[in-house]
Parts: sequence; structure tokens; C-alpha cells
Amino acid sequence: MKKIIALAAAVLLISASVSAQVLSKQGVKNTLSTSFGMPYDKAGNSDRSGVRLYGLLETLQVRLDVSKFTAEGMLNWGALTWWDARGGFDSITFENTGITPFFYTNNNNEGGWWTNPYIKGYYVNFLWHATDGLDFGMGTRLNWVIGPAPSSLDNYWSYKAHVTQGGLEDAAPGAADVAGYTYYANCYTSLYELNTKSAIGVRYRYEDFIEAGITIPSGVTTSTPLFNAAFKIHPAKVFTASIAYEGILRSNGNLYTGLTLDFDYIILDAYLAINFRNTRLIADSSPDQWGSHWGTGAAITISIPKINMILRPETGFSFYNDSNYTMAWYVGGRLDFAFADNFVLGAWSSFALGASDKRWHDKGSALYNPDYTGGNVFDIRPELTWNMNKNNALTVYFDFQNRLKFTNQNYNAWASGLYWTYSSN
Repeated sequence: MKKIIALAAAVLLISASVSAQVLSKQGVKNTLSTSFGMPYDKAGNSDRSGVRLYGLLETLQVRLDVSKFTAEGMLNWGALTWWDARGGFDSITFENTGITPFFYTNNNNEGGWWTNPYIKGYYVNFLWHATDGLDFGMGTRLNWVIGPAPSSLDNYWSYKAHVTQGGLEDAAPGAADVAGYTYYANCYTSLYELNTKSAIGVRYRYEDFIEAGITIPSGVTTSTPLFNAAFKIHPAKVFTASIAYEGILRSNGNLYTGLTLDFDYIILDAYLAINFRNTRLIADSSPDQWGSHWGTGAAITISIPKINMILRPETGFSFYNDSNYTMAWYVGGRLDFAFADNFVLGAWSSFALGASDKRWHDKGSALYNPDYTGGNVFDIRPELTWNMNKNNALTVYFDFQNRLKFTNQNYNAWASGLYWTYSSN
């Protein structure tokens, strides 16, 4: 049972750091998955109706530490059935792919990558540990995380993946089915406006006391310079504070602050983000119509060793600078329960209420429509993992999502499948 508690502790560490998208230590991790399900069918297209087979996905991650250097990489290959294919096995494609079952399940032709998961099919990172605590890095997914934020728990192909912030989308009310997502810039290697984590940078960490870093994301030009900076301090076991800013030297950057209070069996994470002039995916004719956007949230991780259980409830609130837009919010939670020495029952569930436009209910406004609301999202994802031995695990999962669009149209989607994971650690 101690091994199971150790596994639960690993789940805790992953949830506290948002997502472990790269390997934390030297080794090999291989995941093979197959799944099926029912995607959204908003257009009534017969090609998209019915249960779909989502093929096979093979994901191989490797990390190698040699002397003062670290090299790591990933390949994600798939044998996939296309979304709108009616040709059965004639429509399977083999490719280095970022499409996952969650892409098909959540692809609703609105919003962006946070609800339509499409990731790069590979990453390559290289780090030089020049001296103790000093790292120089370059890569396509450095994933240097500085503090807590709303969790998605893992890569989208992992059995611990789930929708982020209850499935809210990053847009103004009326520009997406359920609007209200807030971007938290706690991963200071990214460039949100280009949806990339490719970067070069340097960071310094003094033991577990201080971390400071600067990165230049991919896509930056000398005519429009930009860099990201972050700082974290951990003066006592119980207290950690962090701050990051993405987009220094530009007017539309993103500010992040985070706080963690660690009381052993109870860990409190709190975070706040401000997205200045965040204009991503706005349908209005003026790119600055939306203005600033900000959000805050918190999560509590509760470990109960006597019954081998970890519970992590979380909540978040999003606000728009435009006074016509109301607040959006979500609540969610993750449960992991270990039993029978080598089994773990896990589950995620969330509910999100989207932001609305006050003018929809103003009879004097050209936007008046009394039937419009902010919409809502309900998601539930249970899974069962069998730890066959210290290296191999088999997981079966089921994910169901219901979305009520702001126009009061209702859509369901679900996916189910198997994941076999091998880890050399």
C-alpha cells in the first residue's frame, strides 16, 4: 500500500504544477492508447453522427542526463480515423500527429486549442546546467513552470487529462458557445498569442529557495521585441510565492501571480492573472473591442493517507474589462483513491457557467435577445488504473461532456478508451 500512496503523491505533484508535460527525470515513458466515442454534431452532418473509432495513438518520451547536459524529446504517432470519414478502414491515416480523442470529442468549431485539443506531435529540448542552479535551455516545449494555476493534470493523451477551467472558452460572450476562459502565464517559456512553448532562456535556482528566469519565445522579432520573466521564492516549507510576466516590452502582456501554502496533508494554491488587451479569437470587427481580461482562482489538495485518498477541489472566476460582460466561473474537483494494493480509481468532474452580454436583455439594444444566456458546461471523467508492476499500468476511462450554448442549444459528447503506459522509472 505504501507504493500506492507514493503513486498518489506523484498525482499530487502533477496537479500542483498544472501539468507534467515533460519528463521530470531521466528515463523512458511510452503510452499506447485506443479509444472511441461520440463527437459533437452541431451541424447535423450525417458524416459526423454515430460512434467513432479514434484509432491508435503511440507516444514515446525520452530524457537523457549526461554530465552537465539534458536532452529530451517526444514523438506522437497515430493511426487515426478522420472526423468526417464514412469509409471505415479506408479512411485511417498514419501520421506524426497532435490529434487525440479529446480533439474529436471537444471540437465544436468554436474557441481554440484549450477546448479543441490539438498539440504538436513532438518536442525536443536541450538544457545546459552550467553551474549549480544555473540552466541555459532551448526547445520546443521547455515548460518552465513557476507556480500553481488551474489544472489539466497531464498531457491530453494521458489518462489523467481533463478539460481546463470547466471547459470555458477564451472569447467574448457571443463569440464562443461558453465564454470565460482566463490564461494564466505561469509557464514563462510560452508565447500565448502564437500558441507556442518554443523558447530559449536562462534560469537560476538556489536550492529550493529562489528561482528566477528570462526567456525569449519563438516568433519574437527585433521590430517587435518581447521577453518573459519570472521569479519565485520559497523562504519556508509552508510558503511559496511566485510572479511572472509574459510579453515585457509589449502593451498586451500577461501578468501572473501565485501562492502556495503547504501544510503536509493540506496544500492551498491560489493564483491571479491579468491578460492585458487580450484580443485572441475575438469575432468583433475591432481587434481591441474586448479590452483587458482577468481572473483568479484557488485549489485545495487534501491527502488522507489512512484511506489512500487524495481530493483536489478547485474554483475560478473570470472578469472582463468591458462592463457589458458578466463574470464567468467554474467549480471542479479531482479524486484519486488507491485500493487492493495495485488499483487506483480516479475521477474528475466540473461545472462551468459562461459569461453573458448584458445587452442581450436590454430591449433598447440592437443585441437584444431574451433567450440568450452565458451557457454552461458539465464534464465528468472517471477512470480505473491497474498498476501491473512498477513499470506498467493499464487504464480504462470514460469522459462525458454536456455543453449548453449561449443561444440555448444543447450538445453532448463522450469518449472512452484504454491506455497502456510503460515507464522506466
